[in-house]
Amino acid sequence: MNTIQKVIYTWRLLWRNWWRIMLVCILVGGLSIVYIFSIPRSYTSEVVMIPEVSSGNSTAGGLSSLASSIAGVKVGGNSQDAIYPEFYPKVLSTPEFLCAILKQHVTPKGSRSSMTLFDYLTKHQESAWWSKYFSSSESGEATGPEALTPRMNPRRLNKRQTQLVKSLGGAISSFVDKRTDMVTINVIMQDPEVAAQVATMVQEKLQEYIVDYRTSKARNDVEYMEGITEQSQKKYKEAQQKYAHFVDANQDLVLTSMRQEEERLENEMQLAYNAYSQNAQQLQTARDKVQERTPAFTILQAASVPAKPTQPKRVVFVAVMLILSFLASCLWIIGRDVVKRADREKQEKLVESSIPDNEETTKGEELESTEELPEE
Repeated sequence: MNTIQKVIYTWRLLWRNWWRIMLVCILVGGLSIVYIFSIPRSYTSEVVMIPEVSSGNSTAGGLSSLASSIAGVKVGGNSQDAIYPEFYPKVLSTPEFLCAILKQHVTPKGSRSSMTLFDYLTKHQESAWWSKYFSSSESGEATGPEALTPRMNPRRLNKRQTQLVKSLGGAISSFVDKRTDMVTINVIMQDPEVAAQVATMVQEKLQEYIVDYRTSKARNDVEYMEGITEQSQKKYKEAQQKYAHFVDANQDLVLTSMRQEEERLENEMQLAYNAYSQNAQQLQTARDKVQERTPAFTILQAASVPAKPTQPKRVVFVAVMLILSFLASCLWIIGRDVVKRADREKQEKLVESSIPDNEETTKGEELESTEELPEE
C-alpha cells in the first residue's frame, strides 16, 4: 500500500473502533476530574525588589546602578558584601529564617482574629480526600513531647517540625536576575490573604537580615566607641569638677604653688576635653558609617492579594489527560491491528510454503501408478 492508502486504512480502522476510543476518553476524563477537583486550590503572591549592592567606589556603584536600571546590564564593582543577591534564595530556605516566619501572625480571609502562621499551617489546611488513607504513620503520631509544637528550636527540630519547615520552604521560592540583581519572591498558600501577608513578611524579614549583616561591623564599632566616649566624658567631668573646686577654694591665694596646681588641673581638664571631643567625633563617624552601610531596597512590586488561583490548572490538566488518552487509545488500536496483520501474513506464508510439498507428493504417486500399469 502507498501512503494515501495507509492513511485511508488507518482512518477507517479508527472509525470502526470509535466507541473504544470514546470509552477510554470518558473513563480517563472522569477520573481526571475527580482527581484534580479533590486537590485544594492555591494562590500565589509575588514581590519584586532590587537591593542596593555596596561598592568600594561610590562613582562605580552609581554607574553600575544606572546601567542596571537603564540597559539591564550588571556592571561589576568591588563589592564589600559576602552575601550577594544570588545567595538570597539560600537565606530564605534556612531553618532559622523559616522558624522566624512561622511565629508571625496572619489573618485568613473571612476571619476576624489573627493567628500565627504555625497555627494556620497546622490547623487550617485542606487536603485531598485520599490523604487520610495514604498518610504515613509518622504524621499520625499522638501529640506528645515530640509532637508538633509552636516553640521550635531551629537547631533541634523533630521529625514533624522538620516536615513543617520543609513544607513552608517549598511554598516560598525566589529567583534572582543575575544581570540586574532583581529579586523575585513567590509565596504559595491556600488562602489569598495569607499568601500576600506571608510574602510581605518574607520581604521584610529578608531586608532585616541583610541590613543586620551589612551593618554588623559598623554597629559593633558604634558600641565600642559609645563605651570609650562615655568613659572619656566621665573623666572630663571629673577633671572639670576638680578644677572648679580648686579655683573656688583658692580664689584669694596668689602663691606660685597654687597657680601651678591650678594650671596642672586646667591642663588635665583640657586634655580630658580633647580626648572626649575626639572620641565624640569618632562616635559620630561610626554612626554615619552605620547609615552608609545600611542598604536601600527598591520595591518594584509589592505583595498583592491574588484574585485567581494559580494551581492546580484544572482545565489544562483535564484537557491534557483527554489528549493523552485519545492518542494512547489510537496507538493501542493501530498497534493491535499491526500485530494481527503480521500474524495473518505469517500464517499465509506458512500455508503457501506447505502447498508445493503436497503437489510433489501427489505427482509422485501418479507416476508410480502409471509405472505399475504396464506390468499388469
